[in-house]
Formats: sequence, structure tokens, C-alpha cells
Amino acid sequence: MVTPRTLNLIAFAATVTGSGIGMFGALMQANAYYPFRITQFVSHIWRVFVKSLTEGKEAAFRQVHTSAKLGEARGERREKSLVGLYLVFCGFLLNLVGAALALAATLVDTAAKPHG
Repeated sequence: MVTPRTLNLIAFAATVTGSGIGMFGALMQANAYYPFRITQFVSHIWRVFVKSLTEGKEAAFRQVHTSAKLGEARGERREKSLVGLYLVFCGFLLNLVGAALALAATLVDTAAKPHG
């Protein structure tokens, strides 16, 4: 029989994997909105976040506006957006599996304890 600890570890792995796949899928879906490679996009997110904290949201909006204009010139790759959508759904599915396994671990643990 599978132990609650093992179920929890598998649940954690499924949830983390699902979250990573979902985030990557969301990035792929948004390919028309940023003119960068993914590594540059992550760096840009950080710069905009810091700018919003240090200079205010209007400064962050100005920086994002410039990037959006560059993204418009680049255009959208629909096939990339659709694959991103599919990855988001797969990520949600893995998160659901992880939640179900965590619930199963709790139920197995509860059933194994003596009641009284």
C-alpha cells in the first residue's frame, strides 16, 4: 500500500510540474505581447516590477507601453499561442491530480489512525 508520505510527495511533484507547465504555456500564449526571448522577458518583468515599486505605476506603464509597441510590430504566431493554451490546460490538469493525491494522502492517513 502507498503511504501518505509517498502520496504527498507525488502530489507535490505533480503540482509543481503543473504550475511550471502552466506558466510556460501562459508565456507562449502571450507571444504577441512581448518582443523578447523568454529569458529577456523574465528580466523585463523584474525591471517593470522594480520600476513600479521605485518610480510608481505610471513609469512602469510607460516601459510596458514601449514593449507593447515593439510586440505589435512583431505580430502573433497563432500556432505558438495555441500550444501555449494546451500547455495551460495540461498544467491545470496536473494541479488537479496533485490536489486529488494530497486529498488521498489525508484520507489514507486518517483511516490508518485509530479512532476512539
